[in-house]
Amino acid sequence: MRITTGILKGKKLISPKLKNLRLTEEKVRKAIFDVLGEFVERAVVLELFAGSGALGLEAISRGASSVTFVDNDKECIEVVKRNIPPEIKPKTKVMRIDCFRAIDYFSCHEERFNLIILDPPYKKGLVSLILKKISESSILLEPEALIVVEHHGEEKLGELGNLFLLKQRRYGEVFVSFLKLKDK
Repeated sequence: MRITTGILKGKKLISPKLKNLRLTEEKVRKAIFDVLGEFVERAVVLELFAGSGALGLEAISRGASSVTFVDNDKECIEVVKRNIPPEIKPKTKVMRIDCFRAIDYFSCHEERFNLIILDPPYKKGLVSLILKKISESSILLEPEALIVVEHHGEEKLGELGNLFLLKQRRYGEVFVSFLKLKDK
């Protein structure tokens, strides 16, 4: 697995050796960031369910100003730390915490993001739950923020609250949904 574009293009990434971990394919990662285009430049990014950190590292490679990686698994967090090159370490934060508790933490500390990327485990009902949690946080998102969710086609986004579906792409059984805050 490698970074597809930008200043880290070609950087080889290691992956956690967890049997239930599903990594985002390179072609899907590239497609996500092609859709995001220049939006990712100077973005403050939050990657939930970070796994190997590939999506956040792709964002940094394409010009994001910072990325916070969140995962609850100890091995995933160690792999993310090992995948971060020294030259971009100052632009990153790595946190081992449950993604739901992380949203509460960021809201309490008034940390705001303009891009949230999440790739939760498939078919566990987490997509609708985490989107509901993000939607309920009035502080977490900058007004023009985007949320990118990779999910299985059988999983529904659920009640979106103050979010709306901007666009959706399909790559076989994988769907990538792009969401935004509703105008107030």
